[in-house]
Order: sequence, then structure tokens, then C-alpha cells
Amino acid sequence: MEGYQGFSQVGGSGLTGRLGDLGDRTARRAEPRVGIGLAGVGMLMVLIGVVVWAFEAADDEDLRPDERPDTTLGILLSLVVVVAGFVLLARYRRGPLATAGVVASGLGVPVLLAFLTFDPSLVDDEVYADLPFSIDAIALLSLAAWLIAFARVPHARGRAFYLAASSAFLWLYLVEKVEEGAIGYLVTLPVGVVLRPLSSAGFEQVPQVPEAGNIGSVSLLVGLAYYVFAAVLDRRDLQGAATPLTAVGFVATALGVAHLGGDLEAAGTGILLVVVGSALAVYGAVQRRRFTTWTWCLGIGLGVLLIIGDVTEDSATAFGITAIVLGAAVVVAAHLLTGRFGEPDEMEPVPSRFTSRPAIPPPWAAYPPGPPAPPYPPPGVPGPPRPPGTF
Repeated sequence: MEGYQGFSQVGGSGLTGRLGDLGDRTARRAEPRVGIGLAGVGMLMVLIGVVVWAFEAADDEDLRPDERPDTTLGILLSLVVVVAGFVLLARYRRGPLATAGVVASGLGVPVLLAFLTFDPSLVDDEVYADLPFSIDAIALLSLAAWLIAFARVPHARGRAFYLAASSAFLWLYLVEKVEEGAIGYLVTLPVGVVLRPLSSAGFEQVPQVPEAGNIGSVSLLVGLAYYVFAAVLDRRDLQGAATPLTAVGFVATALGVAHLGGDLEAAGTGILLVVVGSALAVYGAVQRRRFTTWTWCLGIGLGVLLIIGDVTEDSATAFGITAIVLGAAVVVAAHLLTGRFGEPDEMEPVPSRFTSRPAIPPPWAAYPPGPPAPPYPPPGVPGPPRPPGTF
């Protein structure tokens, strides 16, 4: 990759320098491969099977309230998965089996810790979607295991999976510290969306949903921080290490904006989407990140539509006409800004660079004729010889 000089002979200076010393996986994104993807999904299916089987075995209706369920089967099975993952990593450097080892060693750790700390008495009936595990133990020990594997374990060093898992768990853990029950709420969000209306219908058995504003504020700050750190890594040609941060950053930022919608209302949410989307769309284009660019361009459009809806209120006709006019204006503005700042053509294999230059004429402007082409060959100069047998 351009700008990447390989391993440092004396060791990198600073965090980004040390990341660069972890190998080529931190410098460039791995290419998508069907075999790799299937191996990762297969190991994920194994872990789901372990969880379902072990919790079914631990479910004993004859237990007294002061007794803990027997999670021995879950502990043993998840420990086997973790050990098998590291064995695969020790044997294989690349390929589907190495990927299966990464998933097993990565996701197997929090599953093992969940069985080790499983205690139904930890559940608070007043907290929405509270989980019967020690969140502190699972989060902190999993983060330590993943970061050690990412930095030290042979054949696991520099693997983006560990960095992605660490980023996701750190975000969830920080949200949980601010708003109790947030992890259970976010993990079970699809179910929570269905159950949420019950809490407003007078059903006392449904616990109170966590404060959306707190979840939104922390998620937005963490998501934007991940994007900032990813931009720093991208500028140092560490795209492989930056990619998991952009993935988790997108989820955290999008959920943050969505959960702040109740406090900001439609117009405020729209303005926030336009501001955040504009900055992140430019970042994505500069660093050749297609998903980031297109997704946050879509966020800009959604923000404008939210503002239009707030201004036009209940008039569908006014909303439709305004959306058509502003949509066409955005198209024209996109063309003029591209010419003004010299963004390259989409088929040129280079990142976007926004440098000021004189505006190009619009496509409907008349172009003056250029100078006539000189005659070929010039007068008095013989043309190139023709191969024998040609006319």
C-alpha cells in the first residue's frame, strides 16, 4: 500500500507506530472471501449451540431461590471452544480455519465468563432487560483478553476482529455505566421495541425503559470518538486497524442520533444528521470508504427531510413539493461543488482530495473550439515505413 513501509526496525513510536508494527493486517483491509466468511459463521453457530444447550441443561425448576443453577456444562463447553480456537490459531496462520480460531477464541471468552458469573439473583426487577451476569467481569476481562490477543498472540496479532469486539464492548460498557440496564436494552433492542408500548399501557410487570437521552449522548460521543481515532489511523496508512473502528463507530453514532431524537425533536435531529453526516461523508470520501460515504450522504438527505417535515407539519403536498425542489437543488449543488473543489472522477483509483480551484463550466455551457490539430506527418517529413505486404 502506498505510504506503508512495512515493519519498523526499531519499533514504532506511539500507539499508531506500535499498531503499524503488528503486521500487514493493520495496514490494509483483508479482502472478502467466501470461505473465510463461512468459517466465521460456522463457528458462530457452534457458540450459539453451546449457549442454547448449556442454558437448557442449567434450567432446573426444582432449585430453591437461594441456589444457583448448575452451569458446569456451559463452562466446560465454552472452555473447549476457547482452547480449540487458540489451537487453530497456533496451527494455521491464514485461511478459513484461522478465521474459525479467531471467532472461537474471541467470542468464546465472554460466553465462558457469562457461565462463570451466571447468577439469577443479580437481576434487578426494576431495571429493563437486566442480565444475570457480572457485566464488570465480562467486559473488563474480555477487553483484556482481546487486546492481549490483538497485540501479542502469534497468528492473532493485528486481527481486526479483536479490535472490533473490543470497541463494541467498550461502547456498551460505558453506556451501561451511565444508564443501568443499557446493555440488555441494546442487545435485545428488537424485542424492546415491541415491548416498549406495554410500559405506557399500564402494565406494571414491564420494567422502565432506560433513559434514551443518556444512551444517545454516550453513544454519539463514543461513536464520534471512534471515527476521530479511525481518521488518525487512516492518515498513517493503517486502514486495517481503522476499519473496525469505523464499523462500530457507525452503529454507535447512528443509535446515538436515533436515541437523541426524542429530546431534539424532528428539526434538531435533522440538523444534527446534516452536520454529522457532512463531516463523516467527507471523511469517507477522503479515505476511500464507500460504505461510510454513501451511508452518511444518506444521513444528510434524511436530515433534510426531517427538517422539511417539521417545517411543513401535516401538509403532505407542501412536504412533497419542498422535497422535490430541495432534492434538485442538492443535485445541482453537488455538481458545482465537485467542479469547484476538484473531486476526482469516480473511476479514478485515487481518494478524494478537496482542493480549491476555479469552477468548471456547467455541462450546458458552450465550450470554445480548440486550436486545429497540426498536419501529420509535417510537410517535408516522410511518414513511418509500412510493413511489407501492406497497403
